[in-house]
Amino acid sequence: MRLHVGFLTYLTVFVPSLCFGQKADLILYNAKVVTVDSNFTITEAVATRDNKILAVGKSEELLRLADEATQKIDLKGKTVIPGVIETHSHFHSYGRSHYKNSMPKLPEYPIQWGRVKTKADVLGQIAETIKQNNIKPGELIFFTSPGLLEENGPVEIFYEQLNMKDLDMVTPKNPIVISIGSGLRMFNGVGMVNGQFWDFLWTRYGDFIKRYGRYWKDRNGNPNGIIEPPISLLVEHQMLPRSKAVDLIPMLKKEMQEWSAMGVTAMSSRMGSQDVEALNALEKNHELKIRIPYGLSDFFAVDDPEAALTRLGNLVGLGSSKLWINSITPIIVDGAGPRMATDQKRINEYGPDGKWFPIGQPYLDPEYRGATGNYYKEWFATVARNGGRVANMHTAGDRAVRRMVETLEEINREFPLKDKRWALDHCTMVNPEHLDRAAKLGIFFSCGAMFIARAPDIEKVYGERVAHTFVVPVKTMLSKGLKVVYQTDAHRYIWGDLEVLITRNVGGKVWGPQERVDKVTALKMITSWAAEYVLREKELGSLEPGKLADIAVLDRDYLSIPDDQVSEVQALMTICDGEIVHLHPQFSQEYNLSPDGATIATFKDLYARR
Repeated sequence: MRLHVGFLTYLTVFVPSLCFGQKADLILYNAKVVTVDSNFTITEAVATRDNKILAVGKSEELLRLADEATQKIDLKGKTVIPGVIETHSHFHSYGRSHYKNSMPKLPEYPIQWGRVKTKADVLGQIAETIKQNNIKPGELIFFTSPGLLEENGPVEIFYEQLNMKDLDMVTPKNPIVISIGSGLRMFNGVGMVNGQFWDFLWTRYGDFIKRYGRYWKDRNGNPNGIIEPPISLLVEHQMLPRSKAVDLIPMLKKEMQEWSAMGVTAMSSRMGSQDVEALNALEKNHELKIRIPYGLSDFFAVDDPEAALTRLGNLVGLGSSKLWINSITPIIVDGAGPRMATDQKRINEYGPDGKWFPIGQPYLDPEYRGATGNYYKEWFATVARNGGRVANMHTAGDRAVRRMVETLEEINREFPLKDKRWALDHCTMVNPEHLDRAAKLGIFFSCGAMFIARAPDIEKVYGERVAHTFVVPVKTMLSKGLKVVYQTDAHRYIWGDLEVLITRNVGGKVWGPQERVDKVTALKMITSWAAEYVLREKELGSLEPGKLADIAVLDRDYLSIPDDQVSEVQALMTICDGEIVHLHPQFSQEYNLSPDGATIATFKDLYARR
């Protein structure tokens, strides 16, 4: 008897377990299983064993892998996809905001800018804060700035009236830092310090500041107290108060439940050591329900990166299957909104503080804010020299993209980068003229649909041509041979974001219609291509035998529904590492499923509990 070659291939590739007598732990059958393999195979069933995909194929064949211990779920035609991989989300930061009441309060004090009419109002609030909180002499005080960047906020007082000498009058005994953001970080790297803190910085990092800056000066050429990266990031990373890892654990667990409810099984972010420590503890206790590939940010803001990175060697790839380093990251190479670095001329003002940043914050420009050396460029070269990879990096404006391409072209002459998958994240504004050069370097782009929603603002500030051609130009990138993946860069409903990516419809108007992608492409961006971004394409991103069992069951047929209904998709079941981690309540009730450790709730309900 001769067996057809195609049938033999089916048995050994899609159902290899039939040859070895292995039995499945779980079989999902009578489904539409979208494998997202290299052939975009669609089949009927998927079986798992331990934490891996055992087989995919026809329901009848895979049910033969069952024994009395196998859990079998008849999905009655529902769609199954690989678990969603989100390539740029600050979930740990969102959790701090969403669940801050469950965490010990850090020593940070808000300046209520909504009550500020004059410079004296700011100084009065600072003096009153010190008095009311019995702050000891010499203690560092960190002030945040909720309301400062609102459209009618008193931004001019911060940038043009307030200075370190004013601050010294009300803080003679304490070093202080004021962030223009509302949280415990330097928003876009901008902050203000008083004279005592400046003297400390100059004593400790004087040579660094002289070479790399960056700080603002008054009309007489003296420092006025405003600082920007890299010095402000050094302050943020090494001097500002941080939560203890143990205090972050409850918040992280709650935040990750929300992402599991959307079908997410892996989430990439840039993180510092305290977040990694908390996630390590969760993994040790078998409570890490989402894979976390991360960009390690601790080694950017150091005064001697050559010594630090050379001593440590290449860290990229280190970790477990649940928690690993996928890049070394400098966090940002420009600002956001009016501070994203751009070569485009504005036809209208942009944002409440746009006039102070006419070309944004181009940190790769060596002349920016008077720096004589280029810390960013030297740091990138150091990472490349040590075999590392940079990703998880905010790159918002077209000028920032251009300068990154130019910088990497120089580095590439000495340290080839083609196969390193260096990545630029956001795609807020990308000049298509730079994409051929980016493709030659093998650069990945991680693009956020949320930035398409900002196209109306881009049109007002930079004109119609830029709004329709520069904003998240995914289709053009793909046509150049670039690999493009998906991100939220916010706590947004992923399926709503995908709809925007597919339709590019914002408020009834389609922005950049030539950049629309179909649902198949969008699915690849959140699965198989995203697995390449996080450096785990051999283990993640598709439903193939031997890969890790990360699976999402959807409530409707994603591939056949109209494009404008993608936002309505819900995940009924999310499986990560072979474990059911989330169930929609109706699905749980229908199948009488309530496994230990699984969250049974809708995304809407989880979102509402904050």
